[in-house]
Amino acid sequence: MAYNNPLHPPIRSTNQSQYSSLDGALHSSSSPTFLSPTRLRLPQQSYTPASKWRTATGRLSQVHKAIAFDYPGYSRQGVSMRELSARSINTLASIIQGGGDSVFAHTGLARITLRILWPGYEHVEWARSVELNVNGFGPITRAQLGAIISQNFARFVEKTRSEPSRIAEWNLSSSGIRFEHLILISLVNVFEDVWQADVAVDLR
Repeated sequence: MAYNNPLHPPIRSTNQSQYSSLDGALHSSSSPTFLSPTRLRLPQQSYTPASKWRTATGRLSQVHKAIAFDYPGYSRQGVSMRELSARSINTLASIIQGGGDSVFAHTGLARITLRILWPGYEHVEWARSVELNVNGFGPITRAQLGAIISQNFARFVEKTRSEPSRIAEWNLSSSGIRFEHLILISLVNVFEDVWQADVAVDLR
């Protein structure tokens, strides 16, 4: 059942752009249409390196397909990060569409870099290496990857508590957007080995 948070009422869709610069890295340029009227896509900037040389010589176009996260029977609606962080891997594998799939098995990659660029907190550096072979048991699954992404966002939210936000609408705080509001839509390859999560915020 939906409810209104008296401390932070839902952001009206008329006041927020649905645009995300991660659109350019996705196979489809259109933003997902959410079934929940309170769900808004986070308007993120796609990572580019500070080095002009790397920007000029590096690969800016996507090579690897975005990795989607959905419940069975849904498309581009996403999965709650709170659920991804709280449930066991075995449970996640059964409740996420393709949860047991080895999503990087075909890529030949050994690791990737996960970056978080939250609007208003671009000054907060977050880049973490993610090993794609889990404890010698083989390629990482969609469920395991979702859990790792959600753990990183939980830590990022914790870290930003002492950081000022430059955009009030996307403020991360106890009276603003909290970790339990975050929805993981997909993981997108934005530059060489760098990947970013396509995220939605649902304040219901």
